[in-house]
Amino acid sequence: MQPVFAQSTVSPQRPGDPGYEALLQAATEPVRARFGDAIHVEVERLDRLGQWAFLQGTMHGADGGRPDYAGTPYAERAAAGGMSDVYVALLQATAPAAEDAAPDAPERVLDVAEAAGGADVPSAQAGDGETVEWTLVDHSIGPSDVSWLTWPQAHAAPRQLFGF
Repeated sequence: MQPVFAQSTVSPQRPGDPGYEALLQAATEPVRARFGDAIHVEVERLDRLGQWAFLQGTMHGADGGRPDYAGTPYAERAAAGGMSDVYVALLQATAPAAEDAAPDAPERVLDVAEAAGGADVPSAQAGDGETVEWTLVDHSIGPSDVSWLTWPQAHAAPRQLFGF
């Protein structure tokens, strides 16, 4: 059974929107960590639905062309034709810690990166001025199939966020 979410309409996030840059930074951290400046993500869609966000983009090399995976853990897979230029990420917003939140604020959502000993995540202002932190829940670099097809079930994320 799918959980019910307060916000039922997917909201596209665009450059200049409050919190866009922090959300984008959190979403693309795995690409920067693995490839540095050699590969960047061109955002095709960055959508938000309640406390969830989904990024789908295309990876490009520093010159704007196809990524060069030589010398990376993806080189063999790319050479065999099993590597797409797609990058996807699923994120969840976490509210400030309960002691920092307003008395009637919702309970803090489990921070998956924090629970796993992850690094700091960028924070952003939500539309109502509330500070949120974005936690990377799942991502896929160069999938050869629709790896995010199972994410709604696996992470209890809203299906509408993914467009299916």
